[in-house]
Amino acid sequence: MAFSTVSRVLNGGYASADARQRVEKAARDLGYSPSPAARNLKMGRQGCFGVVVESSQGPWFTQVLAGIEEALEEKALGLMLGSLALRGRYDDSAVRRWITERRVDGIMFARCTRREEELVRLAKRARLPMAFIAPDEHFGAGPVFATRNRAPAAELGEHLYAFGHRRFAFLGGPHDSVDTNDRLRGLRDALGAHDLDLKPADVTFAPSYGPEGGGPFAAAWLGRPRAQAPTAVVCGNDALALGFLRAVLQAGVRVPDDVSVTGFDGSPEAGLYWPGLTTVRQPSEAMGDAACKALLRLVDNPSVVDTSRLDLPAALVIRESTGPAPRQK
Repeated sequence: MAFSTVSRVLNGGYASADARQRVEKAARDLGYSPSPAARNLKMGRQGCFGVVVESSQGPWFTQVLAGIEEALEEKALGLMLGSLALRGRYDDSAVRRWITERRVDGIMFARCTRREEELVRLAKRARLPMAFIAPDEHFGAGPVFATRNRAPAAELGEHLYAFGHRRFAFLGGPHDSVDTNDRLRGLRDALGAHDLDLKPADVTFAPSYGPEGGGPFAAAWLGRPRAQAPTAVVCGNDALALGFLRAVLQAGVRVPDDVSVTGFDGSPEAGLYWPGLTTVRQPSEAMGDAACKALLRLVDNPSVVDTSRLDLPAALVIRESTGPAPRQK
């Protein structure tokens, strides 16, 4: 049997069923196991992918990372993690070194923003394949894996309207976040269908998606007369919602008797507390898994140009944090 055929089989390439069976049997008989390090060296690769995100500490990214790890489970590839705000300030120098020193064979950007444009351009010039997970911006540099936010947010609004809520508030993440704005539009779609709208004073944007943004919003809500305060609070993600819930519950507010609260993302933490948080579950693991598999294909086929987009479905998860609107006294 030709050496090239043996090499193709051992490296996962094409071969006839008969040839593959004979090579695999011989390898088993000899106790042979291919060396990933040797294969990477021969092909001029590092055997490692990079994942770039603003902060690796959030529950949404943890789920994305689980999907990436699942896709890499049998690939004998390493993973480098780059947090752009590791110490509370933006610093992309570590990721720049990955690219300029060619430490990785491809990069996945999670929630890429306009701020990362130079990194993407740098990777493009270095001919590094890229994939994008739930990005605000992707610059046409690789395939995108995301979920539609507007329709699920409208479904969330309809759920609250059916409970009798007529005064709504929205707490979003950063004002320039595509996800936040799509979720706000979806809520407005639902309210508009019933001739309602959000008052400007009832729309707030937090500087980040972290739970700390829920505290100031809760303080403002608590400072309003109960008869005027929104009875339904829609948060841009679960972390903001949990931050809001913690603050109002500490103040003696009853949820959902006094106010209904919802999140977005479907983080595991949302179902661990009482009352459990009503949320929209994103397919975070599936997005990470699909993005990683796409990157694997691009690394193996460097001449392929892929700027496709795949939107995976989200699902409304109803828990105890939403209920009938309080009766007006």
